[in-house]
This record gives sequence, C-alpha cells and structure tokens, in this order.
Amino acid sequence: MHALQVMSALSQTSRFAAFRALVDALPSGMASSDIAAAIGTTPNTMSAHLAILERAGLVSSEKIGRSVVYKAETVPAEELSAFLHDACERGRQARDRRHPK
Repeated sequence: MHALQVMSALSQTSRFAAFRALVDALPSGMASSDIAAAIGTTPNTMSAHLAILERAGLVSSEKIGRSVVYKAETVPAEELSAFLHDACERGRQARDRRHPK
C-alpha cells in the first residue's frame, strides 16, 4: 500500500470531490468533462487532478469511442482505511491497558 500517495491525492478538495463523484457513479464511471461539471471546476484543471488520482491508483480510465471514461478504484482507499482502523484499534487497546476502567 502506498498510503502517503493515497492520502496526498485525496487531501486536495477538488480531487476528493472528484473521487466521491466517481464512487457515486460506480460501476459506470464518468467522462472528465462530466466530473468537472459535477464538482464545479474546469476540464483542464480536472485533467490534472485525474492524473494525480490515477497515479495513486484511485482512478482508472478507459477510452470509449472519442471519450475517456474514468472509474473509481476503491482498493487503495480500502487498504488505507483498514490500516488506519488497525492503528486506531491498537491505540485504543494501549490506552485501555494504561488506564483500565
């Protein structure tokens, strides 16, 4: 897992909104211009954001005719979530051992 790359990609507001829009559009995906319209940004800016999300493994793309359709890839987010859940659980257990009820 490349947690830092995933967190960095999702830490920017527009990229997080784009990822959420693509998750909502699963399983069909969306064209870049439709994502841009959905989150209120320009298509040029959206392309840069999608490239970052794709490098982090959070988005895949497929050329269909003259359009490129982007789809959310949730495995990296699932792996990050599992790591964070485990870390928080270990922290809770350590606190419980230090401060029993």
